[in-house]
Amino acid sequence: MRSSIMKKSIIVAIILLILFGTLATLYINNLSDNLYSETDEYLNDLTNQTAKAIKNRINENLTQLTTISLIIQQDGILQEPLLDYLNQLAQRDGVKRFGIADLQGNVVTSDHQTFNISDRDYFKDSLNGKTVTSKSITDYTDGEAINVYSVPIYKHNEVSGVLFATFYTDKLSSILSSATYNNVGYAFIFNENGDVVLSNKKTDDFNNIESLNGIDLNDIDINGKGIINFRDENNPLNYLIYANIEGNDWLVASVFPKEAVTGKFQNFIQTAYLTWLIIGVGSAVVVAYFYFIQGKNKLQITKLAYEDEITGHYNYYRFIEYCQNINHLSKYVLVNCDVKGFKWFNEIYGEEIANRLLKQIIICIDTQCQNEEFCCRQSADHFVILLDSDDFEQIKNRLFVLANYIRGEFAKEYNTSPYYFHFGVYKILEDDVDINLAFKKTQYTSNDLKRLSKDDVSFYQEEVFQKELYALQIEKEFQDSLKANHFKAYIQPKVNLQTGKVCSGEILTRWHHPEYNIISPGDFIPVYEKNGMLEALDFHIFKKALEQIDYWNKYYGIKISISVNVSRTYIFNEGYVDKLIHLVKACNVNPEQVEIEITETTALNHKEELIKILNQLKSYHFKVALDDFGSGYSSLNILKDLPIDVVKIDQEFFRTNDYTHTRSHIIIEEIIQLCHKLNLEVVAEGVETIEQKEFLEAHDCDYIQGYYYYRPMLLKEFEALFVLENINK
Repeated sequence: MRSSIMKKSIIVAIILLILFGTLATLYINNLSDNLYSETDEYLNDLTNQTAKAIKNRINENLTQLTTISLIIQQDGILQEPLLDYLNQLAQRDGVKRFGIADLQGNVVTSDHQTFNISDRDYFKDSLNGKTVTSKSITDYTDGEAINVYSVPIYKHNEVSGVLFATFYTDKLSSILSSATYNNVGYAFIFNENGDVVLSNKKTDDFNNIESLNGIDLNDIDINGKGIINFRDENNPLNYLIYANIEGNDWLVASVFPKEAVTGKFQNFIQTAYLTWLIIGVGSAVVVAYFYFIQGKNKLQITKLAYEDEITGHYNYYRFIEYCQNINHLSKYVLVNCDVKGFKWFNEIYGEEIANRLLKQIIICIDTQCQNEEFCCRQSADHFVILLDSDDFEQIKNRLFVLANYIRGEFAKEYNTSPYYFHFGVYKILEDDVDINLAFKKTQYTSNDLKRLSKDDVSFYQEEVFQKELYALQIEKEFQDSLKANHFKAYIQPKVNLQTGKVCSGEILTRWHHPEYNIISPGDFIPVYEKNGMLEALDFHIFKKALEQIDYWNKYYGIKISISVNVSRTYIFNEGYVDKLIHLVKACNVNPEQVEIEITETTALNHKEELIKILNQLKSYHFKVALDDFGSGYSSLNILKDLPIDVVKIDQEFFRTNDYTHTRSHIIIEEIIQLCHKLNLEVVAEGVETIEQKEFLEAHDCDYIQGYYYYRPMLLKEFEALFVLENINK
C-alpha cells in the first residue's frame, strides 16, 4: 500500500514536473521573444533617430551653402567682404573653414588658405552640378579628419566654381555617439557601395561594411532599415542595426555586442528558469502558489478597474458594465442620489468624517438593494441606484425610508448637522442603450430639488429635460448670435389716451434665429439672467435704440422718448450708472428722452442701495418707471420710498374672470388716483380689448400699451408709424 502510494506520488510529481516544465518553457520563450522584440524595436528607434539627426545636420549645412552660393552668384566670387563674412560665419557656426574653388580647383578660403582640390571627388561631383557630402577625408592643410559639404556656383546658368564648407569629422561623430547602446559598441555611416564614410570605431582599416565578418552588402536594404546578426574576428555575436538617411545615398549603422544588449535579461531568463525549477520541485505548493498569485493579480486588476477608491464599493464603470449585461433593463428605474449640504458638511467636519459618511451611504443603499438591484458612488456625493420597480409611489416610499435609514445608521457613530437627500428618478425605456445619457437625465431631474432643504424625490419628465437642453443651446449660441446681429431691437408704442396718438415706446429684444425663426424673450432672458450675459445683451440693444433716436433727432427733428428695462441682475454692479450715462452721451441722446424701468423685486433686500442709484440717474434727468406694478406682493412703501416718475400697471390685472373682474377694476381705479396724487404718471400694460381701453380712459389713465393698439415692432416700422407722421408737426 505504502509502495503504491509512493508510486502514485512519484507519478503525480513527474506529471507536475513535466507540466511545469512545459509551462516554464512556453512562458520563458514568450518572455524572451517579447524582450528581444522590444530590444530590437528600441535599437531600431535609436538608429532611426540618429539617421534623422544626421539628415537634419546635412540638410542644414547644405541649405546654408546653397544660400551662400546664391549670394556669390549675384555679387561675384572673390570679393574680400564676402570672405570676411564667411570667416565670421565659420567662427559662429563651428565650421572649420569655407572655401571657394574656381574651375581648376584653385581654392581661396575664409581663413586665408590657398591650395588646389582638383583631385577631390566632391569637387569633381560639384563641377557636374551635384550637391555633395563627402566621406571622412584628410585635410590638406593640417592632416586632420574632415567632412566636406560642397555645392556648385552658377553664373549664367553654367557652373563657374564650387563653394564648400569643411567640418571636423568629430562634428558628425558626436551624433554617432548617440547611436551606441549605453556607450558600448560603435557607429558608422556608409554609402550604397558599402564604403565607410565616417566611423567612431577606433581602427584605421575599417573602410567597407563587408570588412565586418559575415556581412554581405546584398543582405542590406539600401533604402530601408534592418537588423543583422554577425560574428566578429573574436567570434562573439553582434547586432548590426542600420537605417537609410533619407534624401541621401548614405546609411547609418550601429554595432553592439549581443551580450551587452541581452546580458541583463539573459540573467533574468536564467533566474526565471531557476524559479520554475524550484516551483516544479515543490509541485503541490507551487501549483497552489501559482493560482494564488494569478488570483491575486486578477483581484488587483479588478479592484483597480471596478472599485471606488473612497467607499471601497463598486465604482461607476462596474455599474455601467452591470447594466449592459442585465436582462430586461426596461423594467428598472435609474436613481440619482445627491447629498444636499455635503459641501458644507465636508467643510465643517473635515474630509475624514465626510468620507465615512459616503461609505455609510453606499453600505446602507447596498443593504436596501434587492435581488438584481445594484448601486455605486458615481462621483463626489452623487450615488446611482438601479431599482427593480415601475411603481412610482413605491419607489418614492423606498427612497424616503432609505434616507432616514442612512441618517439613523450614521448617527450611531457621529452626531452631525442635518443633511438631506435629493433623488432624481428615470424610468429606463426599451430603446435606451446609453446608460450615461439615462444617468444625466436623473441628474437633470434632481437639479430641480437643489433649493430644497429636505428629502425629496423628483421623477424625470421628457419636456423638462428638453427644456434644459434648449437652455444650454441658447447659452452656447449667445456670443455668435450677438456678433452676427441676430438680436434685434424692437419697440412697443405707448399711446397717450388724451390724444390717441403714439407718444413714445418701450425698447424690447427679439432673437431672429437663423434656424428657429423668432425666439421669445421668455426663452432666452431667464437663461441670460442666470449666467450673467443679460447685461451685455441689454447694452447691445440699448445702443442700437439710442443710435436710432440720434438719427431721428438729427434728420427729422423729432425728440421721441423711449423706455428700457433694467434687470436686478446687474443694476447693482459697480460702475453700471457711469456706463449707462457714457453710452447715452456717446450716442448724442438727451437723458430726458430715456426712461429707466425697474421692477418691484429689484428693491427687495437692496432698497437703500436702489434709491441711491435711482437718485443718481435722476440727477442726470433720466426718468424712472416702476414696471409690472401689482404683479408680485406689491407694497405701498415702494411708491412712498422710491424716487420714481411713472408707474406701469401689470397686465395681470386685466386677465380676470367673473369673480375678479369688479375687484380688479376697483384696484386699478384706486391705483390711478393714488399715483396721480403722488404726481406719478400711469401706464397700463397688456391692453387688448376696447372695453379695457375705455375703462382706463374713463379713469384718467395717462398712457396705454398693448395689442389693442400695437404689437412690438422693428425700429424701422416704428419710424414709418410715428416719426414720418410727425415730421412737419
